[in-house]
Amino acid sequence: MGLEEVFSLEDFKDSIPFTALGARTCYSSGDLDYLLNDPRIVSKEERAKFLSKLGNYKHFSVFAHSFAYKDLSELPEDKLDRLLEDSLKDLPKYEKARILALKISATNFKSHYNPKYPTVIGISLRHYLERLLDIDEKIYFETFNKMAEYDIPIQPLGKEDNVTLIGMIKDYDGYAVFFIDNVSRTMTHQLVRHTALNYSQRSQRYVKEDENSLVIPPSVESSEIKIKSVTEEFLKIIDKILNEVLGADTKQEIKDEIRTRTDRLLRSFSDKESISLKELFTLNDQLSQIVYDFAVYRGKVKREDARFILPHGRKTTIVVSGTLYWIKDFITKRTDPHAQWEIRDTAIKMKKLLENQGIVF
Repeated sequence: MGLEEVFSLEDFKDSIPFTALGARTCYSSGDLDYLLNDPRIVSKEERAKFLSKLGNYKHFSVFAHSFAYKDLSELPEDKLDRLLEDSLKDLPKYEKARILALKISATNFKSHYNPKYPTVIGISLRHYLERLLDIDEKIYFETFNKMAEYDIPIQPLGKEDNVTLIGMIKDYDGYAVFFIDNVSRTMTHQLVRHTALNYSQRSQRYVKEDENSLVIPPSVESSEIKIKSVTEEFLKIIDKILNEVLGADTKQEIKDEIRTRTDRLLRSFSDKESISLKELFTLNDQLSQIVYDFAVYRGKVKREDARFILPHGRKTTIVVSGTLYWIKDFITKRTDPHAQWEIRDTAIKMKKLLENQGIVF
């Protein structure tokens, strides 16, 4: 469809760093402050090397966080003629631009077309790179070297607790990128159902879960129910599995960290005959954690398989991006009173951040 003739890397330069942030989020347990000081995000040279590595692996999804619009009526008419069938060449230029925008939209998943702007098409850097790879692998890899020419810093536009607006385009139907931290995987399972948006989430395949913890729902936090005579059994099982983990053929530093974490848990529950629902949730989470440790360090099971034991309530981090049209759609649906508390809270914060930038709902 000739995307490489319509767009250039220059069109995406302001949002290229967002792709690196999305990628590092997948492979790091660090918070936003940590990530915004990571050379693979803030150094144009290191960022280009890192993104080139991802390009070599064909890890295209992170490049969807970089987006650009183009009014095709501004292209030279001879270029429009090259990109359309001969039977359309006698049409007025405006009509050619409209048809080409529709064609690009129809053949590129998650591109964006709105009849309100008939000659305008929006695509992500992912679309552009996939097209380059199709036509010339050499040009595709050279493009990553060119990314080092752009030294555009990430300057977040606002923060509401655990939700940060990383960047935004306001032209046409816009585009926004959010960094969301300390939410549960239960919530992100709901979030990713909004398939018009793009996501880069902390990976349980590549990121250690050793220091992660559970998100406790408010209803569990405030519950007054208690249960007796289970604490001792939990602690015995956890302690027994801990001893197995400490016998693993792995670094002593890792075993010391596991021992310290688990001993702290055992001490905090050792004298409790009855425990609250919140404490029961915590015990169950830590039981799953020590089983995970046992699988990884004693059983030499890959993290990607050991993670099956971990609760969906574990904390995670995710980068979310999309056109304002589809982000507004998400916010409208998830600020509804019937939405579950965690995703509703996230949507409310996203809405407030956009309103602070003058976006009207």
